[in-house]
Amino acid sequence: MPTKDELRLQVRAIRDAIDPTTRAEWSRRIAEIGLARLRERVTANTIVSAYWPMRSEVDPRPLAMALATCGARLCLPAFVGKVMEFRRWYENDELAPAGFQTFEPLRSAPVVVPTLVLAPLLAFDRRGARLGWGKGYYDTFLGGLDAAAARGDGVRPFVVGVAFACQEVPEVPLEPHDRRLDAVITENGSFDR
Repeated sequence: MPTKDELRLQVRAIRDAIDPTTRAEWSRRIAEIGLARLRERVTANTIVSAYWPMRSEVDPRPLAMALATCGARLCLPAFVGKVMEFRRWYENDELAPAGFQTFEPLRSAPVVVPTLVLAPLLAFDRRGARLGWGKGYYDTFLGGLDAAAARGDGVRPFVVGVAFACQEVPEVPLEPHDRRLDAVITENGSFDR
């Protein structure tokens, strides 16, 4: 089995080879499929986290905006040093540069806790294993929420990987700290683990 670093290089090269027009079209298709799949999960209390796409990632913003029309409130990740938090986000909010040509809400935006997470990834498998960029931000954040929910101090978020179908691999190596996805949505459909 390839290592995580080998998989990152392989799958990123495949994803980077998709032309921008096709990526945008597939991101819109993911929004359509995602809205049909996730609409029933949206209530007045649902906070959906999106992310600002880096490089050739799926753009989750069309899906997030579609879920907002169903009543969800939105947020984006923001970084305080090496700690990730989520801040409230509205479509036309002023944003701050966050590196890697991404943006985050201003420090004045309220910190919120997402209940439905649209998670970025480099690779995924049918077991719900997710391979990220290797910094562990999402695994750490989600692990904290899962632990709080287990103590009765919060809600375990529903985590959805949004990816292109070409990012699926037979198996992503898992480590004890890795948080599995609850579902994956691609331009070809969706599945729960």
